[in-house]
Amino acid sequence: MNQIAVDQAFFIYFYISLSLLSIAVIASRNIIHSVFFLLIFLLHVAAVFLFLNAEFLMVIQIIVYVGGVLALFVFAIMIMNLKEELKHRKFVKFAGAGIFSGLLFFTVFYGYIRNIKLSPEKPLLSDVNVLSSILYSYYLLPFEILSLVLLVALIGGIIIAKKDPKEDK
Repeated sequence: MNQIAVDQAFFIYFYISLSLLSIAVIASRNIIHSVFFLLIFLLHVAAVFLFLNAEFLMVIQIIVYVGGVLALFVFAIMIMNLKEELKHRKFVKFAGAGIFSGLLFFTVFYGYIRNIKLSPEKPLLSDVNVLSSILYSYYLLPFEILSLVLLVALIGGIIIAKKDPKEDK
């Protein structure tokens, strides 16, 4: 089997598995199962980074998202009162619009990537020093803004999950 066939087989596997896992994250009725599907999804994304010779991004994907964000999701799930939230069915009426917009997105995306022609060139090697110098020089402001957005999201999640003592009675 030549290298291009192996590359295409891996691409097809990752395309199908990432699509199915993303649907499973959203469609699962049990929130713990959704978090488990999200864990597998994030590990597959890390494998895609490894497949693209981006070892640094793979390690960052595992450390930040699998280690940090997923742990934050699990803690938020433990803090929240899920029995009360599951009683309400306020978003079910928008399910048809969500499915339609998702199918429209995938149709347009497939039409776009179908016409892309790639030349079989040697892949570029990643250099962590170049990446870090670009990140902390040209993209310093977006990097800092992103950290503030994540901090605000963390504080907002804690405030939303916080229970008032009056509600326990």
